[in-house]
Amino acid sequence: MSRILLFILFSIWIQLVYAQKHKAENIKKDLQNLEGFENAFVGFALYDPDKDVMLASHYADKHMTPASNTKLFTFWGTDSWLPTQLDAFYWAQNPDSLVFWSSGYPLTLHPEHPDSTLIHFLNGIPEDKKVFYWIRPNEIERFGSGWGWDDFGGYYGAEMSLFPIYGNSVQFIIDNEKRTYSMTPDYQGFKVKVSNKESNRTKVHRDEFWNEFEIQFDSTLNTQSPIDTLIRPFRYSDQLFVELLEQVTEREITLASQFPIQHLGYYDYHKIEIQRGVHKDSLYKWMLQPSDNLLAEALLLMASGTYHDTLSTPTALNQAQAFREEIESPYLSDELVWVDGSGLSRYNMFKPSEMIGVLKSLYDDFSEERLFDLLPQGGVSGTLEDSYKMENGEPYVFAKTGTLSNNHSLSGYIKTKKGKTLIFSLMANHYTCPTSQVIKNFESILKQIRITY
Repeated sequence: MSRILLFILFSIWIQLVYAQKHKAENIKKDLQNLEGFENAFVGFALYDPDKDVMLASHYADKHMTPASNTKLFTFWGTDSWLPTQLDAFYWAQNPDSLVFWSSGYPLTLHPEHPDSTLIHFLNGIPEDKKVFYWIRPNEIERFGSGWGWDDFGGYYGAEMSLFPIYGNSVQFIIDNEKRTYSMTPDYQGFKVKVSNKESNRTKVHRDEFWNEFEIQFDSTLNTQSPIDTLIRPFRYSDQLFVELLEQVTEREITLASQFPIQHLGYYDYHKIEIQRGVHKDSLYKWMLQPSDNLLAEALLLMASGTYHDTLSTPTALNQAQAFREEIESPYLSDELVWVDGSGLSRYNMFKPSEMIGVLKSLYDDFSEERLFDLLPQGGVSGTLEDSYKMENGEPYVFAKTGTLSNNHSLSGYIKTKKGKTLIFSLMANHYTCPTSQVIKNFESILKQIRITY
């Protein structure tokens, strides 16, 4: 090879290296100088999965509060453990009685994705057969470690439980003009009173420890529709679960703390029947796109129950860690700081580089079409429906959001104008500006990436 040709190739290589460095430096300047980022701690990583190279990074090796970006870890950590068609519940019988118990499946009569598998099953049992609900061994607290104590009244704060029903929430449909309401489930054990206080918006409050609700009607009626739909978590118990089932099936169900069928043990696996639920991709999509916390926690519990008798979040996290050890990745730490499935906990801490590691693993395991369909899409679906708008009729951002007070993250995939798919993670912690400003900044950075890479 001639010296002239070598010189030309070397010059081109120098220009490419300089161009890549210049792009990365421009992004780093924005991460420090954009409005609202002055007092924030912002982490960033941009990775090319085809070339297996980190294109740009800024505090990518620092722990950040991920909020609902944690759900990407839940998706990644449970997929290898769960069957394609999820277990809805388990059951066994002898001639005069039948017992069913939980898999952790969260969709029974869910308000958004109602599954009536259990209801149809119970309605098909002969009336002369006694039915037991066995309380499977579990280590479930109503709230996860590090959750806010005052989240109990928010739509996003449904309690974790052994066998969720109705999404562990009450759906109120409130007509402010007529000052009437309806509720689902309409259960006599839920006490509802109407407040006489004036309010500029519709409100439903719940007592922290009792299923007692108070409705305040919107007295201004300054809305397009006088009807509001509000979802509020109820206080869960095993007894309440049984009573709600009895109400909808109109049959007696006996609560059992011990396995109730004589001569048949829980460990007689060949006699246990499995009732199947939805495809697991459906549950992942319903978790990721609207960022559903109850579904995220249930996925961990279901995963823990695949190889253990006791449903337990820590068990599921240990399983995920064991799975991680089989993956050779420079971006995943040996000890992840991961404590729940939803990201409600302030104890979760992930690095932007760890987000890249999980997203790269998912990108390797799933087809791009399947993966992008599960995630929120910019300008199209889920928590990105109103941001990161489509260009030329096509979304270019496929990513999971995460938001807690003063913390916002976005991690996922971006399609560049050159047709490349890149993996990114943007995590802003401890900012004092409105979150809308942070989203605007993220969009500015992603548009720059889309154009220049």
